[in-house]
Amino acid sequence: MSDLQDRVAELEQHAQRLILAGDARDQGGWGAWSNHLETRLLQERKFSQDVVAHALAMLRNEILDTAQAAIETALARRVRGTYDPKSEYSANDIVALDGGTFVARKNNPGPCPGAGWQLLAKQGQRGIAGPPCERGPAGKSIVGWIVDRNCYRVTPKMSDGTLGSPLELGALFDQGEDDAA
Repeated sequence: MSDLQDRVAELEQHAQRLILAGDARDQGGWGAWSNHLETRLLQERKFSQDVVAHALAMLRNEILDTAQAAIETALARRVRGTYDPKSEYSANDIVALDGGTFVARKNNPGPCPGAGWQLLAKQGQRGIAGPPCERGPAGKSIVGWIVDRNCYRVTPKMSDGTLGSPLELGALFDQGEDDAA
């Protein structure tokens, strides 16, 4: 609402500056030219303000895009593989060493591990051994197959003399209407 009020106030000021024909301020009949020039000057001022506002908006967007790209580049992490003391490393480079993963805190971080590196993760230590016990019996294994060619079924014979679950293979050889399409 205040934009509308500001615009009305601006137009009222402009109307007060207009010099009408026969007005005491119109000396020598130049009132119309004065009005025309003032109107053109106001139009040019408005145009110049719009151009500057547009240029500033474009510049702002370009600065933001450039800054965002610079920040993303600065924060990008690069996996460099196993640490090599002969290689040069930059900030945020990630290396593996002795079961651990380290990230460089700065450019040229020095030897790893060290003050220039941050440990991210490391291999856990071996757990406590359980109590000794006897080894259990060997698990079952398949020692043969019973093949039923009429039904397209194979049944495994297990090492303990039992039979395993049969495998129904008939669907693999079915030449039904669905397969013909």
